[in-house]
Amino acid sequence: MQKNVTVVLTNGVGTRPISSTLWGYAAQNYRNFEVVVLQENPFTLPDLPLFFSTKALASADLQDYLQSSTTDYVVFADAYAIPRVDFIENHIKNREEGFYLTGSLFYIQQTVWEQLESTAIESGNCFEKPFLEQHGINTGISVFRPLESGSWAGILDQTLPELPFNFCNSSLWKSDFLQLATQGQWDYRFPRDRFYTNLGTLKNKSVKNSTLLMAPENDNKLKISVVVSTYNAEEWLEKVLIGYQYQTYPHFELIIADDGSRPSTKELIDRYAANYPVPVRHLWHEDQGYRRQEILNVAIMEAAYEYIIMTDGDCIPRKDFVEIHANEAERGRFLSGGYCKLPMKTSKHISEQDIINQDCFKVSWLKSIDKLGFSNTLKLGANPLLAKLLDFISPTTPSFNNCNSSGYREDMIAINGYDERMKYGGPDREFGERLENFGVKGKQIRHKAVVLHLDHPRGYKTPESLAANLAIRKEVRDKKIKWTPFGIKK
Repeated sequence: MQKNVTVVLTNGVGTRPISSTLWGYAAQNYRNFEVVVLQENPFTLPDLPLFFSTKALASADLQDYLQSSTTDYVVFADAYAIPRVDFIENHIKNREEGFYLTGSLFYIQQTVWEQLESTAIESGNCFEKPFLEQHGINTGISVFRPLESGSWAGILDQTLPELPFNFCNSSLWKSDFLQLATQGQWDYRFPRDRFYTNLGTLKNKSVKNSTLLMAPENDNKLKISVVVSTYNAEEWLEKVLIGYQYQTYPHFELIIADDGSRPSTKELIDRYAANYPVPVRHLWHEDQGYRRQEILNVAIMEAAYEYIIMTDGDCIPRKDFVEIHANEAERGRFLSGGYCKLPMKTSKHISEQDIINQDCFKVSWLKSIDKLGFSNTLKLGANPLLAKLLDFISPTTPSFNNCNSSGYREDMIAINGYDERMKYGGPDREFGERLENFGVKGKQIRHKAVVLHLDHPRGYKTPESLAANLAIRKEVRDKKIKWTPFGIKK
């Protein structure tokens, strides 16, 4: 029988088992479908007795595959999430011309997930209230996720806010997907966090409560790409690499955006990357003068995760730095952190052990080396409660800065990234001003998220570059410009 639905499994396949997921699809009420598993690394699908066909496919080949397939509808789902028996059936029941459907994931404890047996998945028992409550999983009204489809689920779908298109649980007509893909809306490199807001004339229809996917709770952590810009500063960059090596929040990757550094920078990064607790990537372009904004735009597009922290290769993060950004992240906002600028004597004095044991973030230790200003003393000395109060009453307007700021990748792409005409002196602030014009407002965390800014000369700072940058920023403010034609897309 000709298949009319292609289920596309996304997100990290090849590094985690998906046998449980495939057993879930083997239990589906609706059976006229095929499964395509997206993978970026060599990957062999488990040999299971399944009634449907499965195919491992590189993300870059999905568009061509669908173009030649005989199916007419596409369902995207997380490869590490088990579908309830009516998952595909409810996508089919709710599909409608001119609409795309969006759902989400239902999370259970990792320990419970690991104990799930194929019999419980195939029978659907793992979605039943007795099973979940037996394992301490909340099934009450507070979670707003009915365990069975029906009228109550439909009412919730119609009354609660709609979700954006996502590759964890969404669907659309194949013809709509292919049309959007030809318009550049399909980024095959990172399929999970694309299709942002530009879906043409298609309308959104929520199936969050009608389609249930069960995933382990560790997938519920915000995944972050930390982008560190650098240029020929190995001594400072090494201290920064040590800082990110000991973060309390492990769900991030580290991208070094290198504006044309010498080979010794790559050697340093490679040495650390070989035994680092999180993925490390080095993005480099040829040294043709100050082109920091260009390599940052590359980093935005290469970022694997939905949230990006922008910082510098001369800013050592406190151990809770990434965790603070993760906890404070908010849709419709960008985070504006501060920095503690240190004198050269202190910058040189900080050792690997000082970073590991966090002595270099202690006011008394820093003052024993050299002077420390009042503002820096406040940032470093504030406990979480005081830091929250100081950020609330701070007269400083939150702005996007190159040392300590973050936001959602989709917002950064929506304004076309950094303006590549700009040189040193305000390019990050201009970037933030366009975010504000786009509707993404700043949020102050200058006393919560702490980095130590190491001292260095600024030979690339010229009166001409400052004047040119100020002119661009004035135009952005006066005309409320959101999109720069000198950014990612030209």
